[in-house]
Amino acid sequence: MLAAIASLATGCKSEEYPEYQYQTRLVKQAFLNSEITVFKGKEIEIQGIGFVVGDKIVFRAEDGTEYTTEIVSVDDTSALFLAPEMPQGQYTIYIYRGEKMQKVAPVTVWLTLSLEVPEKEGYSLRGIVHVGQTGIAGVWVSDGVNFTQTDEQGFYWLQSDKRFGYVFISLPSGYLPATGNNAVPGFWKGVSIDPNLHEQCNFELKQANTTNHQVLFAADLHLSDRGIGQNAINDIKQFDQGFMTDSKNLATAYGQNTFLITLGDITWDAHWYKTGFMPASWVSKMKNYPMMIFNCMGNHDNNPYVRGDNNGSKIYRTTVAPTYYSFNLGEVHYIVLDNIEWINTNGSNGFVGERNYHERVDKVQLEWLKQDLAHIADKSTPIVICSHCQFHSNRNSSFKVQKHMTNTDEVLALLSGFANVHIMTGHAHYNMTMEINSNIIEHNVGAVCETWWQSSSASLLEGRGINRDGTPAGYAVFEFKGREHKWYYKSIGFDKSMQFRAYDMNNVMRERWTSYLSKQEPARDTAGDDYKDLDDNVIYINIWDYDSQWKIEVTEEGNSTPLTVTRVFDRDPLHTATTDVVLGKLGELIEEHASVRTAHMWMVKTKEDDTDLTIKVTNRFGEEFTQTLTGRGKRNKFDTATYFK
Repeated sequence: MLAAIASLATGCKSEEYPEYQYQTRLVKQAFLNSEITVFKGKEIEIQGIGFVVGDKIVFRAEDGTEYTTEIVSVDDTSALFLAPEMPQGQYTIYIYRGEKMQKVAPVTVWLTLSLEVPEKEGYSLRGIVHVGQTGIAGVWVSDGVNFTQTDEQGFYWLQSDKRFGYVFISLPSGYLPATGNNAVPGFWKGVSIDPNLHEQCNFELKQANTTNHQVLFAADLHLSDRGIGQNAINDIKQFDQGFMTDSKNLATAYGQNTFLITLGDITWDAHWYKTGFMPASWVSKMKNYPMMIFNCMGNHDNNPYVRGDNNGSKIYRTTVAPTYYSFNLGEVHYIVLDNIEWINTNGSNGFVGERNYHERVDKVQLEWLKQDLAHIADKSTPIVICSHCQFHSNRNSSFKVQKHMTNTDEVLALLSGFANVHIMTGHAHYNMTMEINSNIIEHNVGAVCETWWQSSSASLLEGRGINRDGTPAGYAVFEFKGREHKWYYKSIGFDKSMQFRAYDMNNVMRERWTSYLSKQEPARDTAGDDYKDLDDNVIYINIWDYDSQWKIEVTEEGNSTPLTVTRVFDRDPLHTATTDVVLGKLGELIEEHASVRTAHMWMVKTKEDDTDLTIKVTNRFGEEFTQTLTGRGKRNKFDTATYFK
């Protein structure tokens, strides 16, 4: 018998529903996950502001049959109800209060396997991990604090105080979730907040050979749906025309086994309660995305109305994903961490706080991470750590890698025994590839939203914006074949082969805006006239994914001897022209949007101002990228449009 909760099931046919009208809204930001699993003893959390105990929740099937329950408890941003006994299938959710009604959303209801896992005293969570009717042994299960492992039947029992409101599995290699959708894969389940309630949470998987797979790492999407009103930034349009189109095309080219991992800031907290675009909006938008998504939380994904880390992340972790977890694809072990400790001074219901935070991995996570890594006996297993804030930075004039996060050393100490570790981060809106030591590389990935959607909105096309360091809007791509792997940065709207941009600085220095920018303080520092000390006939080369194993060779027409290439710490002239100048003339340039000096800029000086140049850049995998600069000396204008064709 399939187990479900017996509640106020009516099982009757309804008359045609009147459609929901905004003017009769009962609950603001009402949201229920589009996939829920129903089983005996299950409490379901529904998000929204304004629920009242006793509100009716109606599940309406496509044939008109209704199943009704009611709200049993509420808080400022959510409510709880007991799921009614009903068949598995598609439903539409409605809220009723007296004669008033509000439509919420469609939902898919999954029922548990026809197997009751026996309760054990002292274990508040139990369940089975299974494929079809067969349990899977040896799967690690966690609530974010404690771990247990499934037995030979696929059963698990977990002692949990349910402090985070969920339970999840570390997805084993060779399997993918069989439930959920691509925005919320079914490797985790929400649980009640009652540690004394014994709950059964099952995980259904499907077999999948992911030995060879690709992962797209997308950082800082900053979606807020502000595309209304004059001069508004239409971030959704830019995202759809840019990242969505580009990433879907890439996934089609790969054919199969392509996944997306976000690196935080999928939303923008400052706009949550202005536009209504919240974590639930992200789930709704991405549920039909062609790639399975594993999400990572950023600082802007916290609730700006509440103080404290656990409160701040509640909406995210009950809607999108646990704040930290692990999973396996092929021979690679992935770990998602939350290195934002939310403070939000002065935040309260109805009032956005200061949205301040610490950048560190807290003690509870460190202990969980220690246990998770202890389960990996083979220390040559590739480990990929995904987090929002960068662990390190090399944005300095000496190009030295420096620690950025408060307790970077504590995390690295836990990784010291592993031979092949990659740390994937975002937050900076800047691209940095940093070799930490012989076994660890950090990839701080440039933002999808580039300069918070400013550069693409100002002057560019189809989401082809540019980050503050000159890195195009884009994302990192890793290709795994077993344990062998390589990576590259994919610029949105461009072929994979575009790995650098070159600038004839003679043309840049002819622009009158170079001296004008020295007046743009405090957005820019006192060196606003960036290139006033440059010699004539200088070429800048911005190689955004550069690391020490890349090679750069520049030859001048008529001379086979390569020119001397020197690393410099300077601003990218294309970002300066498309963003600093445009916003500065409007009086809207702020420090957060202004160009920054980059550690991946290179310079060569040519003998003549009109010779052709050949630039060949070779990455650590032996792949060559070549560009020829022709027609030098024939222009007296820095033509930005040519860089976006």
